[in-house]
Amino acid sequence: MIRTTLWILACAGFGVILWLLTSSPDISSGYPRSECRSVLSTEWSPATGSLEDGVETTCASFQTRRVGWSVLVAVPTVAFAAGGMRKWSA
Repeated sequence: MIRTTLWILACAGFGVILWLLTSSPDISSGYPRSECRSVLSTEWSPATGSLEDGVETTCASFQTRRVGWSVLVAVPTVAFAAGGMRKWSA
C-alpha cells in the first residue's frame, strides 16, 4: 500500500512539473493584448502579440517563477519515486 501511494504521489508530481513547464503563464490582467509563451518554448522572445511596455520583463519573471516552482516540486517527487522503487526492490 505504501509503495502504491508513493508512486501515485510521484506521478502527480511529475504531472505538475510538466504542467508548469509546458503551459504559458497568464499575464492577461496586466497586458490584455499580449500573451506569454511557455518555459519550454523554442522562440527566443518570451512574449507574443503586440508588445506593450514591460511585457517581456513581466513574462520572463513569470517564467522564472514557474521554473522555481518546478524545481521545488521536483525534490519531493524524486524522493517519492526513490521511495517507491526502494520499497519495490525490498
